[in-house]
Amino acid sequence: MSQLILTRSSQFHKALRTRNSFPVTVRVGKFFLFFSMTFMIGLLSFFYLMKFTEIQTKGYQLQKLELEHSKLVASQETQSTDISRLKTLEEIKNSPIAQTMVPAHASVFVKDDGSVAQLPNFAGMRR
Repeated sequence: MSQLILTRSSQFHKALRTRNSFPVTVRVGKFFLFFSMTFMIGLLSFFYLMKFTEIQTKGYQLQKLELEHSKLVASQETQSTDISRLKTLEEIKNSPIAQTMVPAHASVFVKDDGSVAQLPNFAGMRR
């Protein structure tokens, strides 16, 4: 059974008494309490500051990613506008690639016989 002894002094005594043992006494002074409380407050402040810094860093990264996202969306809208402009019939007719195209005159068709490819029979040539 443990006993708590309260005195009017500035020290705290706790005695643990059991059979056939010497009493164990713990003495805690004002300075020990002051420095231990200061240490605990400092430790908690340090952990709070570390967590706060981590949250701020993630907020900055999130803001940076949102800005990059908005730039990409604007770029996508610009490119889709350019694509729709280039797909118009008038633009295709006036493009330099379409101006150099010529119509095909002789078309050769491949018969489907199950093989991958077949050579056409040109001018009596045999395979």
